[in-house]
Amino acid sequence: MLDRATLAITAGTGVGVGIGATKSAENAQSMLNSSFEQILSGHFTWYGSDIITVVGIGLSIVGIAVTVYRIKLERQRKYAL
Repeated sequence: MLDRATLAITAGTGVGVGIGATKSAENAQSMLNSSFEQILSGHFTWYGSDIITVVGIGLSIVGIAVTVYRIKLERQRKYAL
């Protein structure tokens, strides 16, 4: 099998790679975890949750706009009779 020196080098390298991957992942900050200033300057990374959040907010705004429009049309129709 493997001797102790090889195992120590392998374990040490694995830990180093793990720490390096963690540090690089911290730099790629999600839009949801960013400050407003970071979002405006574009210093964030798009993740799936960010995209879903933006799409959900957009659909909510469209839904509110359609509801307000339908209420206005209904009132116009009601007063026209």
